[in-house]
Amino acid sequence: MSAELLQLRQQIDEIDKSLLALLAKRMQLVMAVGKVKSQQGLPIYVPEREVSMLEGRRKQAEKIGIAPDLIEDILRRIMRESYLHENNQGFKKLNADLGPIIIVGGQGPDGKII
Repeated sequence: MSAELLQLRQQIDEIDKSLLALLAKRMQLVMAVGKVKSQQGLPIYVPEREVSMLEGRRKQAEKIGIAPDLIEDILRRIMRESYLHENNQGFKKLNADLGPIIIVGGQGPDGKII
C-alpha cells in the first residue's frame, strides 16, 4: 500500500472517530431533551420539527455537494435511535393531543380508563 493511500485512510479513520464522538454528544443532548419533555408533558415525536429539520439539512447538504437523500437516510436512522432511547428512558407521553384510552378486557370487567 502506498504512503499516500495510507495517509488518506488514516485521515478517514480520524474523521470517523470524530463522527462517533459527535453522535455520542448528540445522544447526551437527546437524553437531556427527553428529560425536559417528560417533565413538561411534551410528546417525544413532533412531526413538524422532524420535517423542518430534515428539509433544512437536505438544503445544507445540497449546498455543499452531498446527496440530500444520503443525509436524510442518515438522520432518519439517528432519529429512530433517539426516539428508542427516549422511550427506553421511561418517557411515556407520545402525543399531547390524545385523550383517555379505554382498555376493554376480553373475558371480564378488566376495562379501565387510563
